[in-house]
Amino acid sequence: MGDDNSTNGPGGPAASVTHLGILVVYFLKDDDDLPLLELHLDRVERHTHVPYTLYAVANRVSPRARAMVAARPNVRICEAPLTPLRASREHGFYLDAILPVALADGVSHVCTLDVDSFPIDDAWIDVLVAAAPPASGLTGVLRVENGDVALPHPSCILARRDFFEEYMPSFSPDSDYTPEFRRFLQTTEQAADTGIRLGYTLWQHELPWGHLVRTNVRNPHYLMAGIYGDVIFHLGSAGRGKVFRHDFRESTMHRWSAPIERLPMRGRIGTATRRSVLRFLRRDIEERVVLQNSDAYAALRRELVRAPDALIAYLQGAPAGVHSPPDRPGVPA
Repeated sequence: MGDDNSTNGPGGPAASVTHLGILVVYFLKDDDDLPLLELHLDRVERHTHVPYTLYAVANRVSPRARAMVAARPNVRICEAPLTPLRASREHGFYLDAILPVALADGVSHVCTLDVDSFPIDDAWIDVLVAAAPPASGLTGVLRVENGDVALPHPSCILARRDFFEEYMPSFSPDSDYTPEFRRFLQTTEQAADTGIRLGYTLWQHELPWGHLVRTNVRNPHYLMAGIYGDVIFHLGSAGRGKVFRHDFRESTMHRWSAPIERLPMRGRIGTATRRSVLRFLRRDIEERVVLQNSDAYAALRRELVRAPDALIAYLQGAPAGVHSPPDRPGVPA
């Protein structure tokens, strides 16, 4: 969808959004990613035409990056406590910390974005609100290409405040090890990630939710550089390791060691032990995959920062030579 097709306006679905709370946890390894951060902030500001506050956690970015975020209009930096958790657990921890802040401010809707995801169309709020079934009021990215079946991914989730007030789900990927949660995992075969508790809540209460699925015409990578519902772009893996579940669907070692992932080990020590064992067993395979994905990510990131509109148009199927980037990412289409 292009800007000319925007349905934002007095009569559109976005009219119900009187105050949007956008939750973002900012992870950046170094200041080389400042252009990516600037692009994310620019596109949120450009395409969001409802009253909004961006609630930001910037605990693990440089002072320069934090200042860039704080300088934008409608931004509130939230001073969440530091945590030793990393990866999806850290992400979930900080989202849990800032959600009550947004609700206390009286937001009508809550939205999550990642540091490397952003709207690409003025109609993004309309599209997400219109796709949300009344029973849940929730729409989220569903990364079918990564094997997800029941997990709204926080690269973009939007829900009415009453969903969170009634159910108060955690964004943490850690399970509670109750029989019902295990039945959810076994029934859906959904892998844990940030957002799994939202998926569990929706499943437990039989609530339908709107799926924002990948709409790329061209796919330089099966997961990275994804466009969802024609309104959200997600580069993927900017703040995490370059390893994805789908990469190991043919791995004998990963199939053999999969039962270890489901062992009910309680507490931080048990969880850390399980991760160490899996890391040891899978190390050689994962190192090769990381190298391949890192090369693809670097090419896509370079094109995104240099010519974002050209790359997005290319992914959406614009004729070659018209909107395609000067140098296409050096990975297979």
